[in-house]
Amino acid sequence: MKAMVACSALLSALVTAAPVLAAGSPNTTTERFHCYRIRTGDSAADVAQHLTGHRGNLSGALFQVFDSHRQLVPNTQYDRIAAGWTVCLAEGRAPAAIPTSTPAMAAVSVQQSPAIDDLQPIFYDPDVWWLASLVLAAMTSLFALNSWRKQRTLEDIMRRFGTDFVREFGRPWAHYRGAGATPRVRLRTNHRKARVEILVAPPPGRTYPNLTDHRSNIEYDVVRITAALKPSAFASVEPYAEGEWVVLPFQFKGRVN
Repeated sequence: MKAMVACSALLSALVTAAPVLAAGSPNTTTERFHCYRIRTGDSAADVAQHLTGHRGNLSGALFQVFDSHRQLVPNTQYDRIAAGWTVCLAEGRAPAAIPTSTPAMAAVSVQQSPAIDDLQPIFYDPDVWWLASLVLAAMTSLFALNSWRKQRTLEDIMRRFGTDFVREFGRPWAHYRGAGATPRVRLRTNHRKARVEILVAPPPGRTYPNLTDHRSNIEYDVVRITAALKPSAFASVEPYAEGEWVVLPFQFKGRVN
C-alpha cells in the first residue's frame, strides 16, 4: 500500500512538473519540433525542398530524421530513408516559412514529391515525449506492483483458509482417544484461478477418507468445517479422487483489495 501511495505521488509530481520541463529553464534552450511522415518515393532533399525551400537544408539538430523504431538516423544515411519514417524540423523552419513566390520552385516541388503536399504535421517536443515515457513507465510499474501485491495477498488468504480447514478436519483425531492416526493432508493453491485444494488420504491401515466408501461422511465433514470457519469467502466445489487422495476444492469468492 505504501508503495502504491509513493508511486501515485511520483505521478502527481511528474504531471505538475510538465509545464516547467516543457518551458525549459532560463539557461537552457529547448527546441520545439514539428514532424511529418515521409511518403513513398520521397527523398530527404525532396522533403527539405518542400518544407524549407532549400534541398540542401539538412543540417544538424534543426532537421532530424527518425526511422520506424523512433531511432535517430545519421545524416550520412539520408540517402536511404523509407516511407513511414518521420522528419522533424525545429520551430522556425516549419512550412509557414516556405518561399512560394517562385513558380518554378513550386512546380519542381510538386513534380519531384507529389505526396509531400498531403503530409500531416505531428507536434513533437522532446521534453513532453520524455515526460510521457517516464509517466508511462511509472504507471506500468505501479500496475505490476499492484498485481504482485494482490497475488501475494490472495496466496496468503488461501493458505490461511487451508490451514484452518486442516486443523478443524483433524480435531476429532486429536480430541478422542482411539480415533487412530490423523489422515495425511496436503495443500495446493492456484492464485490465477483463485482456487485452493485440500488433499486428504487415509493414514496407514485406515480407509477414511475415500470417496468410494465414505463420500457422505466426507461431504458432512466439509459442511461441518466450513460452517465452523464462518464467515468464509470460500465456496466448496464437488470433491474428486486423485489416486489415493481425496481432493476437496474451494473457490475464493471474495475480493482482494
